[in-house]
Amino acid sequence: MKALIGLTAGFFLGYIFQVPVDEKIFAVIMLAAIDSICGGFSAKLNSNFNDTILICGFFTNLIFGLILILLGNFFELELYYIALLIFGLRIFKNISAAQELFLKK
Repeated sequence: MKALIGLTAGFFLGYIFQVPVDEKIFAVIMLAAIDSICGGFSAKLNSNFNDTILICGFFTNLIFGLILILLGNFFELELYYIALLIFGLRIFKNISAAQELFLKK
């Protein structure tokens, strides 16, 4: 319930203040969040879920993705594609693991 309230509050605050966000940064943030959610769901099905690991994993993914974006901007390379590729692969891996665990139960 707390997560839903936080998500709703964040949505409305972002809508009210109209904070401009670069598309590259937004894509990395969204995929980092989806990766963490899929990993948490897979861990929950595997009965080893830990909310601290979920939060730390999200922020670690986010920081490394943003570092790739900043390095890419500094060297004038599109390094954010690497972050998108890795997060995409991890999302599919977590969904596959969750599907396998779900079908076993």
